[in-house]
Amino acid sequence: METIISQLEKSFNETTQLLSEFNQEEINTIPFKDSWTAAQVGCHLLKSGTGTDNILTEPTQPVDRAPDKNAENLKKLFLDFENKMQAPDFIIPKDKVYDKEELIASLKELSKKTIEAAHKSNLSQTASLPDIHPLKGMSKLEMIYFLTYHTMRHNNQIKNIRKSLNV
Repeated sequence: METIISQLEKSFNETTQLLSEFNQEEINTIPFKDSWTAAQVGCHLLKSGTGTDNILTEPTQPVDRAPDKNAENLKKLFLDFENKMQAPDFIIPKDKVYDKEELIASLKELSKKTIEAAHKSNLSQTASLPDIHPLKGMSKLEMIYFLTYHTMRHNNQIKNIRKSLNV
């Protein structure tokens, strides 16, 4: 469990490092047709991770299976960069100009809260999610795997945006 938490922390740190390489204008520039800006990718990660600390620390019931049963499937799904995915509406970023420093600070705060929660949570319990949530039924440990692979996927996207903009 400590390994995946360390991977998550490393992935979060990579996100903020990558975003810091853009200037204020570049981070809000659409690099190519049908793409988000680097700032929108950061906002998407922020929206998808917000509240995870509460989900992880809320006491629930133990899962009735291996708590990492879906980890490999999550890895295959999110690290297949050829597979294009559509984000659920509630985590699609707004089409606006984002303040680079504010976005990075928010992502760092999300990282801090999530990593602290992961360390003090019983990750073999079910994640308390609403019935309509796409991850309903996951364990808290699988939530950590999801966040890790999801962040890694979008770090790859930010790298592609940076490359396209010659940042």
